[in-house]
Amino acid sequence: MLPGGSARWKVQLFETIGDELDEDGCPKKETAELWMRDPVECVRELIGNPLFRENMCYAPKRVFADSEGNVRIYDNMWTANWWWDTQLSLPVGATIAPVILASDKTTLSRMSGDKSAWPVYLTIGNIDKGTRRKPSMHATVLLGYLPVSKLECFSEKRRSLEVYRLFHKCMHALLEPLIAAGTHGIDMVCSDGFVRRVYPILAAYVADHPEQCLIAGCQENFCPKCQIDPKKRREPGYYHLRDPTQTVSILDCAAQGDRSPEFARLGLRPIDPFWKHLPHCNIFLAITPDILHQLHKGIFKDHLVSWATKSVEGGKEEFDRRFKAMPKQSGLRHFKNGISKVSQWTGTEHKNMERVFMGVVAGAGEGDVTWTVRAVLDFVHYAHFEKHTDLSLNNLHSSWLGYHRYKLVFRRLGVRRHFNFPKGHSTEHYEPSIRALGTADGYSTEHPERLHIDLAKDAYRASNKQETYLQQMTLWLERQEALYRFSSFLLWSAPCRAAQDRTSREDHPADVENSDSSEDERLGEPALKDLYPRGYRVAKVPSFPLLTVSDFIRRFGLPSDFIYLLSSAVATLAKSASSTHQLPIIHNRTRLGAYKQMKIPLPVVPQITQEQTIDIIHASPSRPGRFGSTIPSYMSTVLVHDSGSRSGSSRFANQPRHPLHGLRVARVRAIFNLPVECNPIALGVRDPLVYVEWFTRFHSVDEATGMYIISHSTRNQRRQSAIIPITDIVRTVHLMPYAGRRVDRTWTSSTVLDRCTKFFVNPYLRHDDFVLFRYQIDRIA
Repeated sequence: MLPGGSARWKVQLFETIGDELDEDGCPKKETAELWMRDPVECVRELIGNPLFRENMCYAPKRVFADSEGNVRIYDNMWTANWWWDTQLSLPVGATIAPVILASDKTTLSRMSGDKSAWPVYLTIGNIDKGTRRKPSMHATVLLGYLPVSKLECFSEKRRSLEVYRLFHKCMHALLEPLIAAGTHGIDMVCSDGFVRRVYPILAAYVADHPEQCLIAGCQENFCPKCQIDPKKRREPGYYHLRDPTQTVSILDCAAQGDRSPEFARLGLRPIDPFWKHLPHCNIFLAITPDILHQLHKGIFKDHLVSWATKSVEGGKEEFDRRFKAMPKQSGLRHFKNGISKVSQWTGTEHKNMERVFMGVVAGAGEGDVTWTVRAVLDFVHYAHFEKHTDLSLNNLHSSWLGYHRYKLVFRRLGVRRHFNFPKGHSTEHYEPSIRALGTADGYSTEHPERLHIDLAKDAYRASNKQETYLQQMTLWLERQEALYRFSSFLLWSAPCRAAQDRTSREDHPADVENSDSSEDERLGEPALKDLYPRGYRVAKVPSFPLLTVSDFIRRFGLPSDFIYLLSSAVATLAKSASSTHQLPIIHNRTRLGAYKQMKIPLPVVPQITQEQTIDIIHASPSRPGRFGSTIPSYMSTVLVHDSGSRSGSSRFANQPRHPLHGLRVARVRAIFNLPVECNPIALGVRDPLVYVEWFTRFHSVDEATGMYIISHSTRNQRRQSAIIPITDIVRTVHLMPYAGRRVDRTWTSSTVLDRCTKFFVNPYLRHDDFVLFRYQIDRIA
């Protein structure tokens, strides 16, 4: 039998006596089950896990972006202020284990049934947030299952209050071991082998708005963090956070029948809060931003999209046509039927809509509508930064002020009467929360929702789905953790054996080639310089290996002067290589190979991620589809190194440090190899070539959207084109059509790049595009 951990499961029963009477005239009763584990033992297992040794921190740090120490960096929790402030209140030599909790109710039944679970998850801020976010690392553990009781023994009038009280009773029982441990500390063996006096202290609580109010003990129309009057949330303001000591005093007086005016002013519920005796815990500061529900689903989808739709001529129909006309892009969802007919929205749909919404709104309505949309989208993208500085936080704050400055246009247009809603006010707390606890990506509610799959839904499927399903779930989870613990021990204790196994597999490539795994899965996380030695990757064998030039021109829809351009490119290559090889004549029957796509690794952007992402560039011609249909061509637009953009013709010619210096937008029309007759080796050509059509250089910026405006580059009424090395391509870039007040109804996603004459360069395609086209440019403006 595999050994289990020290944090074992146990159950505690809570009996509630309601105000409803049964058939015998006696008060109805309900028994609630709380399944829980010791949080101190959970912290002990996490802080002592040797697999986290390289991703663990035991003391606060101050990190600066400049050598003078004027610009501070906020990243993990140990770089923020809360840890520093709390450290000063503890004995010298104390080690804080910042406890991060997350809870979220979820449905277990599928198709039918009403089975639910209310998991509470625990992790610690000592572990790097990138590691915490990966479910496979098991850096977040299941602490307990709160009872999901309907409390039908109470009347409907009291039921809501009793849910509050039961929640706090259960959370108090769940976290009670933290009181002594957080007060006096406890010796723990850490992942580096040293024994430290650890103080586990509740530092952050991740939850959505209704659960935040449940935790704070306030009504849902009040802010769970600050003391603002619910009727005054329409305008920006600065209000003090709720004070835990004051709140407990007011609640104690209310429990004795003395409800002060402050009780009603703060919107409190008569409860006994679970955080009452937790040492060094400010529960109101611990409530973290919720990007998913407050920004993506809240301000953006539930409010801004609706306001903007009502403020333009044509409303939903016009917006649907604009969404359908957006060019396709790798990794971007295309709303082929618009957005009005989407019946079920998820966080992914909200994010994909945000990525093109600026292009949808631009030009369709009043200028202040566009300014408001820009402010909200900028705020969302700045809030997503994984590494903030004082400068980026200032930009976040400016975006917040910009939203409040321009939002009045919707009231002027009769779209909105007021802006007094909780999620709109929640944005006020983002900047202070990031400075206190670190960047918001470390506290996303998307993470516990992902954990529901492994720690709730899969466990429920392993049960018999009867009344004792929670007991069976905890037993199944214990066994799964034992298996994981044993496999982790083997990995930790025998790293040399694991390395030998990898070497053995590499020495027998036949075994690798016969495996079912993809290349990336086989290699694990290899260095990108091994996967991309030339900075790009294409298929080993071209998708069209032996096309004649005439077939190549016809299939890819290239102009008739392609042969002249290719001959000129070959001559230029021969001249630069000082080749004495006689150049062949390229004609219609010359054969070459063409590719459908290529991949390039994007540089790591510290504000966004520490992991390298792969960009896919498409050059796929149209082809026959099913039932006589035709699948349209898919040609990516890209950012390219261009020598002309470094000359005096470029807006940034005299700004060599500008992020767009030397770059230009082009549309890829074909990726191909030099014909074999040209002897590429003699010409020094090791890489494929790319036929591109140019867009104009970065000259014009739209004031309201802040986006660059470009158009097709032409000469003698023909689009300018060129053949460039594949290594000149930097990344994909998304272009959004400038539609004006009414979109051209003939535009489709496959034709708009040919029919439209003016485009916006999209800064919201990916978060690293936002850094390039917005944040870095704003810094030097």
